Amino acid sequence: MFSRPRPRFAHGLLAFSLVAGLLLPRFTAAEIAPAKPYAQLVSEVVAFLVSDVGRNGIRTNDDDPLGYPVPPYFYSYAINDGNNLDGNLNGYPGYLSVSYPGYTAAVAIDAFLDWRRFSGDPEGLARARQYADWILEHRTPATDLYGNLPYSTQTDGVMGGGWDGPAIMTDKPAMFGLRLLRLYDITGEPAYWNGAVEIADVLAATQLAGGPGDDGRWPFRVVPVDGTVTQDYTSHLMPAVRFFDGMAQRTGSPVYAQTRDRAWAWLLANPGNPASPSYMRWEAFYEDQTPEMQTGFGDHYSGHEMIVELVRRRPAGWQDLAVTLLDTLSARFLVESPNLRYDPYTPVTNEWFGWPEATYASSMQYARTALLLHEALAGDPRQDAAWRATALAMAAACSHGQNNRDNAADGRMFTTVRDLVAYFNVDSWYEQNFNTVIYYLELMNLEPSLAPAAEIHILAADAALTSIDFPLDGPLIDYATAGGSGTERVRIEGAPGSILAGGVALPRLSALPDSTPGWYWDAATGVVTVRHETSPVQFSNVASAVPGDDPRATRLALRLRALNPGGSGRAAIAVDLARDGELSLAVYDLRGQLVRQLTDGQWFNAGSHRVDWDGRDRNGRQTASGVYLVRGRSGDAVARTRLVRVR
Repeated sequence: MFSRPRPRFAHGLLAFSLVAGLLLPRFTAAEIAPAKPYAQLVSEVVAFLVSDVGRNGIRTNDDDPLGYPVPPYFYSYAINDGNNLDGNLNGYPGYLSVSYPGYTAAVAIDAFLDWRRFSGDPEGLARARQYADWILEHRTPATDLYGNLPYSTQTDGVMGGGWDGPAIMTDKPAMFGLRLLRLYDITGEPAYWNGAVEIADVLAATQLAGGPGDDGRWPFRVVPVDGTVTQDYTSHLMPAVRFFDGMAQRTGSPVYAQTRDRAWAWLLANPGNPASPSYMRWEAFYEDQTPEMQTGFGDHYSGHEMIVELVRRRPAGWQDLAVTLLDTLSARFLVESPNLRYDPYTPVTNEWFGWPEATYASSMQYARTALLLHEALAGDPRQDAAWRATALAMAAACSHGQNNRDNAADGRMFTTVRDLVAYFNVDSWYEQNFNTVIYYLELMNLEPSLAPAAEIHILAADAALTSIDFPLDGPLIDYATAGGSGTERVRIEGAPGSILAGGVALPRLSALPDSTPGWYWDAATGVVTVRHETSPVQFSNVASAVPGDDPRATRLALRLRALNPGGSGRAAIAVDLARDGELSLAVYDLRGQLVRQLTDGQWFNAGSHRVDWDGRDRNGRQTASGVYLVRGRSGDAVARTRLVRVR
């Protein structure tokens, strides 16, 4: 049995602290309510990401000054309150712009594809493809020992530099390879598959062999041209384990399977082994750290991903190891109330010992992991109720993290939690925005009550979704999976009247489907779990909750869909109402400012309607071309969509 250093959780309703002679209330985590619904938060963060805000920073291809423009997060890791992307004030003195392409591309692709699955927004796939295509054009030379791999750092538009110098980090290629597989499954595009194979072959050929201390890993920093090691130890092998697992499943290659198994064995024999001097040593992940800054310091990221993989793979003794690991990470990094630095926005977690600041990425990762482990150990005496309570409190605290300084009230996230109580960091890191999307969507899957009840959302899917549609007429949702088979979890207001797969009705089951096609409605969570062998999958209208009621009474109450812009810059919004009622419909810009109120409490009958917008603001002036948000409310039902205005 592993030892369990227990984290100290705060208790009590209200505490007080003397600060500068004033008696200030100190709140506990239980008193921090979410700032807004999490789905709304995610949609606002995505709107910021696709707005491409930033001056002097949307640069072009390295070798082509007239090349295609790219989103600012391709070339800068942060944007300041003045929307300047130059990063010479922080991070690397002497460099105007710094970004981390290998890592940022990976989390960005996940965020955009997760958003597409959740919302059906095709922009998610377009953005993910754009980033992947760009990284495929900017890799190490194919003739290098570590060739065809993404760089981990980009400085002033040139790949490499920063603390990496001439080196790259070997955990980032596997992260990107995983996302190439995801895009290939969705699109079938050969370039994504070829890129994944190139990464897999290079990593398989360079995996270190030797005794238990080396066998199965890669050095952390290497010079790609000849493999010179500039920093040796690494514990973040989870991307490689997952990537080679995916490659082995798709190809049946024993080389890929062996590479996966050796990497996993190294983790269990070293940071996962109480008898090893490297036990609980989780370090080496971030690009913006020198070897001296990293060596001997603990890093939360790798440990949390190890817990996720333990839950997925479940080797012998996984429960004790996962619990000990979460307790260890809690003791090292968890910040709880009372804490003057962040109050009242706790609990949160610091990123690592070398930079002891709580960020939204680190905190939401903790919340996801704690909730996942709590669910995985249901009925097990090792389960701790504090994990779930802390995770939900952490999610609530982090929901307050949107930057509202100066002109930046556009959905973007602050860099650190301390920015909520003091002016601390001039920049907002793009990483915080991408991870906000990823982890809140994961939390809504683990805890479906956090997802909107009056909307339809795919919370999880074990196969790639090749298409997603919410037709205004016909099925409530229509989606297809790669290969036709899959299992999905769908949040919906009530039990569907029927579900078709490949045009054939699936049976309604009395329990969660395992290997049997069918669907199961869990009224307690509002989730339909669908198992099918063919697609597309189509949900009919939600069945009536009360005998004799109109079946539309528990349908999705309100849906909005932007129509193609008309002539002279006009646009239109399709409105689908399940019941008669008042409708308020308004257009906002990407900073959340009201542009035009289209309807304000007018009565609409149930059915489909079209509301036109002439492109003018509330003062009668023509608005600029660009992306706008449309929000609607009818009774308790709220819906939103995006439209693109073209003048």
